[in-house]
Amino acid sequence: MGQLALGVRSLLIRIAVFVVMAALLAWILGGTLFPRAETADGPAVTWRGATWRLRLAVGGDAPGLVRWLLIRQAGESKPEPWPLAGFDRWVEASGPVAAGEHLYVAFRDHDASEWTLATITESGFDSISLPDRLEVERQLARLRGGLPLQSRPDAMADRPGVLGGDAAAVP
Repeated sequence: MGQLALGVRSLLIRIAVFVVMAALLAWILGGTLFPRAETADGPAVTWRGATWRLRLAVGGDAPGLVRWLLIRQAGESKPEPWPLAGFDRWVEASGPVAAGEHLYVAFRDHDASEWTLATITESGFDSISLPDRLEVERQLARLRGGLPLQSRPDAMADRPGVLGGDAAAVP
């Protein structure tokens, strides 16, 4: 029984030395043993007494994993993700824009070809589908400039003038 205890102790010492050496090597090479997501925050807007921003998180559970989060921070409280349907599937996002009683954020899911522009109100959210990032940025610029959000048919009718071409050539 004494030799078994010595063997287990020896094994635990070897495992501890291995973990310490691996951690030192990872630190020297500029990494870590336990990867965490690197984050970057986008521009903030104030809406309904809170600060809202998009946060990009890369890495973490899987190398190269990209997640966009809509973050809300009220006063000095800790920033918290605001649950907007499917936010963990966004591969691209834009916004937020606060205009009047609404907050707008646009995103594209990893399996979608079109963008979604969400209009967030105090009671929930509504959304419209837009064909591409150009149209999303155009609508967000309209909102920043004090103009109303266009419906999809109105936005599509304006595209030839925006793109400066033949109306028949624009999808």
